[in-house]
Amino acid sequence: MTISLSREELINWASESIAFFGLDLSRLSTVLLAQSYSYEMNHVFDISDLTHPIKVLEGLSSSDGTGPAEQFDHPPLTGIYKKHFTSPRFLVKNLLNFLRSKKGDCHFNSVWDEAAKVSGSQYINELFTKHLTHHIVVDPIMIKSASNRMTGEWVVFHKHDGANYYLTIAFHCETNDQIHKRVVLACEFDNLPFRL
Repeated sequence: MTISLSREELINWASESIAFFGLDLSRLSTVLLAQSYSYEMNHVFDISDLTHPIKVLEGLSSSDGTGPAEQFDHPPLTGIYKKHFTSPRFLVKNLLNFLRSKKGDCHFNSVWDEAAKVSGSQYINELFTKHLTHHIVVDPIMIKSASNRMTGEWVVFHKHDGANYYLTIAFHCETNDQIHKRVVLACEFDNLPFRL
């Protein structure tokens, strides 16, 4: 199903959503608003997951468990910024990233030994399994979040005259050219005070 909304309708939708509360909607592109609307209508992301990193960048919220904003390194996106956002749908990816790391390997070995002690048995029993499962799933997410190492996808933005302009949501699986096309579209469609 295709739905077409004007910028005014998207602004009205966003202004009624608690997820956008406090944000300057004039600096959110129509492209980003349309993506957000589509993701909410199709139950892809909770919109608060998308707006939380924007609120962090705007000083309206504390850490979101992800790292600081960074610039893209390669053309045609050089000089444009990206900020990770995370959501429950990325928990498995974050868990696997941690467990595949050196720190994750050490954590797994430590938790395995703890589970053996807690179970009081030389065999894998229910108590062993529960302890291991809890600490292999919950601990890594808490560790990554506390160290701002959670991953997900990106909010793409540009800094202009001391303000952030939020242009699009981007995915790691996209090419820089695909993302850049949406950035250009956002700039042209909304007649932003810069061209990228």
